[in-house]
Amino acid sequence: MRKKVMSEWDAKAAYIKVPDDGLSLVGFANALPCHPSEAETIARYLHRKKLVWLSMRAGHGKVFPAAMRPGRGRPKALGVEDRPLLDPDLARFLGTVHPIFLKIRLLLGSDPGGAWNEHQALKAEIKFAVAVEATKLTTACRAFLAKHPAIPVTALRGALWLDRPHTMPIVAQTQPDLAMAGSEQLQAERPKGRPRLAKSLTDEERMIAYIEAAGPAGIAAYEIVNKGKIARDRVERIGEMFENMGTIRSAVVRLSDRGRKGTRYFMRKYGEPVIGEGGRLIVV
Repeated sequence: MRKKVMSEWDAKAAYIKVPDDGLSLVGFANALPCHPSEAETIARYLHRKKLVWLSMRAGHGKVFPAAMRPGRGRPKALGVEDRPLLDPDLARFLGTVHPIFLKIRLLLGSDPGGAWNEHQALKAEIKFAVAVEATKLTTACRAFLAKHPAIPVTALRGALWLDRPHTMPIVAQTQPDLAMAGSEQLQAERPKGRPRLAKSLTDEERMIAYIEAAGPAGIAAYEIVNKGKIARDRVERIGEMFENMGTIRSAVVRLSDRGRKGTRYFMRKYGEPVIGEGGRLIVV
């Protein structure tokens, strides 16, 4: 019975092609095939018959071709290329954007917690600052891809998620292109010029167009005066009319801590403007 089993091992070994860099005992068992518990016994038998070369080191065995049998020690792999697990340029890029991720984590750590209504202004400011850092990350990614066109977007996105699995979901909330299922259109896009308003528009149409184009940040009354060549008192009357109609909102705010306060108009669809300490507008 034992002799019959050994002859079967000899027959199987004749068809096994062991690579130059060797096989682990598990890989050798899969190649035969046989049960992993029998792999070492079979390898030792074939080693004695000089059909393979079995090298044992620290309790771990590895099977090499018989032709690579050296005088002593484990044979060196021939022609085996040690490829890096991550593209070197991509690895350097991850180090470059590390400060962005660090700042996002610090901002998130400064969140006082609790309900939104308890610290509305502070939470809105943190949310805005995180969105700014996320935008910086997207800009850096676009610049990197433009410089290294051979690296696919999926590889860059995968490296970011592998390196920062806890921070990237926060980034993806405002930067959908960097989400795991993001689009392939991450390369820098050409800036699109804003369409000019027709000269035939009335003051009301011109003013509402300016407010609509301003987005959540709104637009100051003096900006409408300068852009639309509309008198200041006329702007105020039109603004009051639109506000009574429920189309827009207005607030007296400043954009910076030291800036002057002034009337600013917002589309109602963006909600109530968030005003921080000292009348500073916080864009959510």
